[in-house]
Amino acid sequence: MKIVFDIGGSVLVPDKPDVGFIEEIAYQLTKISEDHEIAVVVGGGKIAREYINAARAFTQNETFKDYIGIHITRANAMLLIAALREKAYPFVVSDFRKAWEVMQLKKIPIMGGTHPGHTTDAVAALLAEYLQADLLVIVTNVDGVYDSDPRKNPNAKKLEKISTEQLVEIAMQSESKAGGSGVVDALAAKFIQRGKIRTLVIGKEDARNLFDVIKGKHSGTLVEP
Repeated sequence: MKIVFDIGGSVLVPDKPDVGFIEEIAYQLTKISEDHEIAVVVGGGKIAREYINAARAFTQNETFKDYIGIHITRANAMLLIAALREKAYPFVVSDFRKAWEVMQLKKIPIMGGTHPGHTTDAVAALLAEYLQADLLVIVTNVDGVYDSDPRKNPNAKKLEKISTEQLVEIAMQSESKAGGSGVVDALAAKFIQRGKIRTLVIGKEDARNLFDVIKGKHSGTLVEP
């Protein structure tokens, strides 16, 4: 299979780098790469949001603040590159065509953010579409897609299987609310729908066993075209 992994920054670096988890996930990715072609996109998470919020004191330029976030995602990506050692391409990849070239060298390309206005979820969905990946695995700090925000609603119901159309609808509803923060943003959901990308949305605990996850053994949400 050809698989794109989208790993949230808040999973790798919740308050500070989670070295133990980074080592675990690097081991899992290395083992998976022995039998499958894989690429990884890493997010900025809490640290990126803190830098962006701090920058608001100095500038209202949203594109400038997006660039700050992109730099943070690439710093997080470098941590994963270090953990993957010789298995990873030694530089953060910023272009989908370069990612494809790296995969031909039997190395794992690691990406962060690429362009202002695009979240790393959107980057991962576009990369999966470009590579014609068989599977996109999104690792977040929420263990799947819910019918409402489980961090705010204790009665929120996890959805085990949904369509790409339902994912877009849920993402749009989340973003229409002030301060909404869905598991997958609306732009990424639309790219997943457009590319007809089979997608898994899982939490940190499932990510400790990615080898089982790609075989369908997980407690997250399956998104089917």
